[in-house]
Amino acid sequence: MSPSRMLGGALGIAAVGLGWTSLASAEVPLGEAAGWAVSIDGRVNAFVSHVWGDNRPAGLDNLNWVGFNESNSPGQADSENQLRKTRVRSGYVPSTLGFNVTKTPSDNFHIKGRVEVGIQITNIDPAFIGDPTWMEPRAVYLDLSGNWGSVHAGRDMSLFPRQNLFMNYELGHAYGLGFPCSYERMFGGACGHVGFGVLWPDFRAQIGYSTPKFGDVLQISVALLDPRTVPTYNWDQTPLPRVEGDAVADYSWREGWGVKGWGNGFWQTVGTAVDNVDPMTMAVTREDYSQDAYGVGGGLQGSFGLLKAGVSGYTGKGMDGFMTFTFNPIAIGQDNTLLNRSERRFRKTSGFLAEASLTWGSTWIMGGFGKTFLDRDPTDPPIETLEAPPLIRSQTGISTGVFHRIDSVVIGIDYFNARYAFDARFTDPDMSGPLEPTFVDSKQTVHIVNSGVTLEW
Repeated sequence: MSPSRMLGGALGIAAVGLGWTSLASAEVPLGEAAGWAVSIDGRVNAFVSHVWGDNRPAGLDNLNWVGFNESNSPGQADSENQLRKTRVRSGYVPSTLGFNVTKTPSDNFHIKGRVEVGIQITNIDPAFIGDPTWMEPRAVYLDLSGNWGSVHAGRDMSLFPRQNLFMNYELGHAYGLGFPCSYERMFGGACGHVGFGVLWPDFRAQIGYSTPKFGDVLQISVALLDPRTVPTYNWDQTPLPRVEGDAVADYSWREGWGVKGWGNGFWQTVGTAVDNVDPMTMAVTREDYSQDAYGVGGGLQGSFGLLKAGVSGYTGKGMDGFMTFTFNPIAIGQDNTLLNRSERRFRKTSGFLAEASLTWGSTWIMGGFGKTFLDRDPTDPPIETLEAPPLIRSQTGISTGVFHRIDSVVIGIDYFNARYAFDARFTDPDMSGPLEPTFVDSKQTVHIVNSGVTLEW
């Protein structure tokens, strides 16, 4: 599938310490000393996740992160080329434990520190002996704030496009699983709608500033983030940090009624060096090349009593359907005749997600529709190229679920329908030559049902 082990390690948002604005439940105080207050928060969850559907289309053997099925094992699909897999695992949010320390030296100076650890309950690989699992420090940061704004420094969720992801959390999969991200080798949490209308804003080292809320409505944040490379075709040079920002306007006219709108974006340049050979003199010269990755996104979300609804979207270059600066080869043009890797360019991608939830008492239902588009690029092979891998063009996700809260425990069941559409694959099965090609329509549909329980504090 599109996210392999690296993405599986990154995905699944934290219910606590979500960027600079927390969606956490109430923290549990542990004590106070010398002006410091210490508290903890977290969650533990477990889900049964069952997957069934089509195997990846033929011709994708060399692009094994495109489409669903991250494994190269010929034993994954049955005799009818169908997938069927069940795992017991963590949900959209992995099990987490967060430690917070706060201090207020003066009325206009507040100090906060946070260390948060994420844990996947299942084994990384079902074949491993010794039962190793995934655990990592997801957020480790300090925050200094006053009426002048706040300075945020450490490891935390990136700004682009975190608000899009928060919408999927609040309206959809906070206590569910959605798309499983990975099912063969598991590291972090699941995907929810990530990959199907939403991008993942990874956890990165950063230093940033947020303004105070203007009129108690609008807040603007900017940050410099540790840059990320694109290992596909060795785009490894990062002369400058990644620059990100977002602006959020949040207005509520009474409890349970309000609207929120936001916009976000990022920019980063990456480079590589290539040895070029002069065909006349055979002299070798090393030349530097660079290209920019960028993205913009935004959304609108409203709470209207029992009903909550929202829509978000993004567009940019330097990403696949799941994340920015991906290891996935599909993020860059796939024309194998371009031997100089500097000629391959980032493809344009975009996506949107619409979600809604309806609550009555302690029970709520949700539904969502999201789609990601991956455009063809001039550095892709022509669509009529014989036997070229079918390039993925869209990923469509349809989700629904029902959840019920009992005090600090939430039980739920959700369904996700993942549909992949590819360019037609041109082939010549009777070996009659390039003038007699036929084409095969390439697509894939996968169904996922998840059911589980979450404890939070």
